[in-house]
Amino acid sequence: MNRLLLFLLLLSTASYAQSWVPLGGIPNGRHHPVGFALNGKGYMATGTNSVGQPSKDFYEYDPVSDTWQTLTDFPGIARSFAIGVVLDGKAYMGFGATNTSYLRDFWRYDAQTDQWTQLSSCGCSGRRHPAMIAIGNRIYVGLGDGVIGDLNDWWMYTVDTDSWVNIADLPGPPRHHPFQFNAGGEVFAGLGHRGNSIYRDWYKLDTASNTWTAMQLFPGEGRVAGTQFDWNDDGFILSGDGDDHSFMATGEMWRYSPGTDSWTQFTPHPGISRWAPGSFVINDEVYFFGGLNRQVNQYPTDMWKFDLLASTIGISEKSETKPFVFPNPAADFIRWQSEKPITNAVLYNAVGQKIHSVKTDLNQIDIRELEGGIYVLKLYAGMDLIQTTKVLIQH
Repeated sequence: MNRLLLFLLLLSTASYAQSWVPLGGIPNGRHHPVGFALNGKGYMATGTNSVGQPSKDFYEYDPVSDTWQTLTDFPGIARSFAIGVVLDGKAYMGFGATNTSYLRDFWRYDAQTDQWTQLSSCGCSGRRHPAMIAIGNRIYVGLGDGVIGDLNDWWMYTVDTDSWVNIADLPGPPRHHPFQFNAGGEVFAGLGHRGNSIYRDWYKLDTASNTWTAMQLFPGEGRVAGTQFDWNDDGFILSGDGDDHSFMATGEMWRYSPGTDSWTQFTPHPGISRWAPGSFVINDEVYFFGGLNRQVNQYPTDMWKFDLLASTIGISEKSETKPFVFPNPAADFIRWQSEKPITNAVLYNAVGQKIHSVKTDLNQIDIRELEGGIYVLKLYAGMDLIQTTKVLIQH
């Protein structure tokens, strides 16, 4: 058996047998941590700590050494039920609640300078566990609950002008603890709950026309208060409570594909599901931590990771013979041989950001202007994803 055939066989076998890998654990248990990744590091901020109080704690995670470092406290009010996103290499975070009030402040974190900057507060009412999605130079915030109860209003923050505007309400019922993400450059939100009503409805916002569209219902049981992330144009939801607002038997993970408006179930995290955990994605791996174990009312401190790239090879791609990508490592051009004409090539960096996209019939992509490192190459034939490959760029 030649080396290439052996490699492809091993890769195919591994892609269907992915499992969660245990790590060293988080410094302190908490539910509702805000998790995000910047420059190859993970971060965990605020949340309700293990004695049930809102916190200002802030930590940085190094995936190479599997260690956490305590950073200077978040400078805003101690809180839980906050939300955050990453946009253009910086993190944005805000909202949530103290023991006595609902918040609407907004902050930006620059990991290169280790500095927080307070931005304009939202013109909306204060709220806890809302939705937040980043696209382009804008951040969309909506839903949650506040003084008047559950909400369905939405607001758009423009980074360049540090300003907020009110946009179209979600057409479904008001709710808090929803799931949300940027999938394929579009805003998606839904699920969550209002009182004893746990929802399965799912919506897309057309940011150009400022209109919402109801998508297919989520195929699993209704759920609330998990964690979510986006990766390679798809969105993922992970863990949370089920349709009785209590733990599920497994910590389910589902991927949403916007092109087909469809969901695919992935390997659940170990143990029962958790209420209000955190997550972030580094180098095609999702890191999962925190939350509350409702079965025993404890704050877990374990941490797990799951290889998203290996788990999606062979599932999301078509069954035709895959293109042969070469050289790897590459310095000037990445080339491929394919039985099916490739019309579009997309490169993602190590933190899942789309950094290069070209329409091509030349069977190659120019990488001379890109920095060295590990990238993910996705090859399309029309709308069909044909190949996903990790490539190493070395100049």
